[in-house]
Amino acid sequence: MPGAIFERAASWRLSAALMLSCLAMVPLSGCGRADGDQQILRVAGQRGGTRAMMTAAGELDHLPYKVEWSEFPSAPPQIEAISAGAVDVGAASANAFLFAYGSNPELRAVQALSGGDNQQVAAVVVPNGSSIRTGRDLRGKRIGTTRGTAGHSVLLQALEQAGLKPEDVKISFLTPSEGLTAFRNGDLDALAIWIPYLAMAVLHQKARVLTYANTGNTAYMFQISTKSSLKAKRDLIADFTRRYGRAQSWANKHSREWAQILVRETNVPPDVAAYTAERLRWTPVPIDDKVIETQKITVRRFHITGRNGQGIDLAAGFDAVESR
Repeated sequence: MPGAIFERAASWRLSAALMLSCLAMVPLSGCGRADGDQQILRVAGQRGGTRAMMTAAGELDHLPYKVEWSEFPSAPPQIEAISAGAVDVGAASANAFLFAYGSNPELRAVQALSGGDNQQVAAVVVPNGSSIRTGRDLRGKRIGTTRGTAGHSVLLQALEQAGLKPEDVKISFLTPSEGLTAFRNGDLDALAIWIPYLAMAVLHQKARVLTYANTGNTAYMFQISTKSSLKAKRDLIADFTRRYGRAQSWANKHSREWAQILVRETNVPPDVAAYTAERLRWTPVPIDDKVIETQKITVRRFHITGRNGQGIDLAAGFDAVESR
């Protein structure tokens, strides 16, 4: 890969990603301003995520408020939009939330969903013909991922399990599309990515899953909001998360139906939709001490600190709305 791309990726910052994402933000169909006094909830999503699943489950029918949707390429710019007050709520991986919370203590995780100990939503992949067979073989290799995402987390877990440190490999922080392009062109030895990009790599770029790097610690996803949005729209956010939880439970049991609507809503290929729907399984769980204690593992792994470089008040970042 040309050095300029690596230099650009290395200097990537969330503020820049937010600016670019906001410029490219695509309001989805049926998301205009509400008429009269009808309230509006602004929801962030990623391609192949919240809107498609909730549509498939019928949870967007007969809403008592209007939803304005905005789509982002990954969790960091999505959470930046939430932090900036441009969006009220959006789902993201636990580690993406924790990264952002270290910089903005006004963020709140308002709903938790567990993926279980053996989920397959993020992985380190290598070319099908690669000589890399174990995590130890990653030493000295060029690996692409997106900072602060599920892909970044699974990469660090894989290195940890192999007895390697981040400095033992050459990590390039790229956007998902840059990563897929670099991987396809042979400029990376491995790519740490998540669904649906994982599906695209495996099904259309002849990638082989090296590891899902599950550690036995339950993985989580959160719906994320802010103190100000909760103060203004707590009832709406609570209703939305209840619907989201029901939709996810429905999707866990109806992957074929969800995949069909995923194709229609996002224009992804049918095989990518089927791969995604089959593996993207989450179960709503209470935000309790177990959830919070589990996040401390991620805080230690990523060395997450607050704005002043001190430890963060992790418990203060959770504010459960009625979500089950």
